[in-house]
Amino acid sequence: MRNLEQLTDRQKRTIYRALHRGTKEMDWLLGKYVEAHIETWDETNLDLLDAFLQLPDPMLENWIMGRDFEIETQYQSLVGQIRAFHDLS
Repeated sequence: MRNLEQLTDRQKRTIYRALHRGTKEMDWLLGKYVEAHIETWDETNLDLLDAFLQLPDPMLENWIMGRDFEIETQYQSLVGQIRAFHDLS
């Protein structure tokens, strides 16, 4: 990730939200992924990520860790990318 000064306010807020989920595991899983990819996302991807980050941690953790495969359609690709990033697939 580049210097934070080069990111938009929205990108900075998104990183913060991903890094401060409430559990260290989710902070790490989501935060590291978002930090690595935030610069490449357009507004549409940021909208999807913002909606994703509003979902409860237990739901996201179950999806990411592969304990629940009934992932909402709009998030399937994102969950797959996060799983692949962390070599969980």
